[in-house]
Amino acid sequence: MGQGRIRVGLVGANPDKGWGSGVHIPALQRLPGFELVAVCTTRMESARRSAELFGARLAFDDPAALASHPEVDLVVVCVKAPEHHRLAMMALESGKHLYCEWPLAANVAQAEAMAALAERQGVKAMVGLQSRGAPALRYVRDLIGQGYIGRVVSMRLTCALPGGGARRSQEGLYVIHRANGATTLDIQGGHAIDALQFCAGGLGDLCAVIANQFPQIEVIETGERLSKDAPDQILVAGRTVEGAVTSIAINGGVVAGHGVAIDIFGERGSLAVRGEGSLNFQMAELKLFGAQTPEKTLAPLAIPAGYDPKLIPDGQMGRAPYPGVEVPRATLVNVANLHRDLEAAIREDRRPSPNFDDGLALHRLLARIEAADPHSRPTPAPEA
Repeated sequence: MGQGRIRVGLVGANPDKGWGSGVHIPALQRLPGFELVAVCTTRMESARRSAELFGARLAFDDPAALASHPEVDLVVVCVKAPEHHRLAMMALESGKHLYCEWPLAANVAQAEAMAALAERQGVKAMVGLQSRGAPALRYVRDLIGQGYIGRVVSMRLTCALPGGGARRSQEGLYVIHRANGATTLDIQGGHAIDALQFCAGGLGDLCAVIANQFPQIEVIETGERLSKDAPDQILVAGRTVEGAVTSIAINGGVVAGHGVAIDIFGERGSLAVRGEGSLNFQMAELKLFGAQTPEKTLAPLAIPAGYDPKLIPDGQMGRAPYPGVEVPRATLVNVANLHRDLEAAIREDRRPSPNFDDGLALHRLLARIEAADPHSRPTPAPEA
């Protein structure tokens, strides 16, 4: 396309909360190559409020109408995972470029259909694996490529987060059912495993243990007890395709001691990424540490200028996307970096990264992890 601004239509632009209005819109508003022209919610009243609040010219309560509108170049899908496939296919069928949040779809078959249609239509389609926009992880990837630690020998990933536990709000009940494709394995696991693979290569041979330790949950608002068939504990052991021995632990329902970590050990040194608190790699403020032989102790590593384009002012926080959750600056930076990459791909007529094929590959890997545990199946809930 030409040098004009890329006109964005955002589906899931709740004026009061949500990932679209809380993260994507603040990021896009700071990118001069984009213009938010259209927003869509489930009700015209809220769509008009959102359009007025965020400065969009067009308001829709019909996502198909937004996707087909001639003034929209790029559709951004920011709704709950079970709706991604339906909404993404609308945009693709209209021949629009697309940014779809992760999980790409509820299952592998849907993801295959989305990737195939994006390829046939010749549009640029990006999946929202925001860890790939994190300056710390981009720098780790480059350090490994430059030989900072030499040949990678082994890696470990730990992810201890509150999601997937014994209590859930009514709004988030869709995550307790495997069929919706939004489990701890799909969301927390998908983002974390993609972060590791982005840094140091894809997983090859593996074995796994998958468990549902909270087969019955309490609805926070009502106290109702419901059965949950979604896994919340994931252990993986294997090798990367390059041969590095790898261990992964995704622990959901953690009530204390939250945090995420990646440790990468090489022949000539080590690298470590740390994120404190209850946010995953794609959202957390990440700290980076490293050491090379003969040093024995990891020391903080400064991230060079250029990895963070400083589009988001220091101290900037996103609008709360969820009740009681305000996102840090790092979340906005990661999303803004992916949108910048997508803009470059559109203007230069090349494939974006991460694209729908990357998302499909991750869906297939998660399915392979779940299938690797012969005992992985919905756990019956105990009698109330």
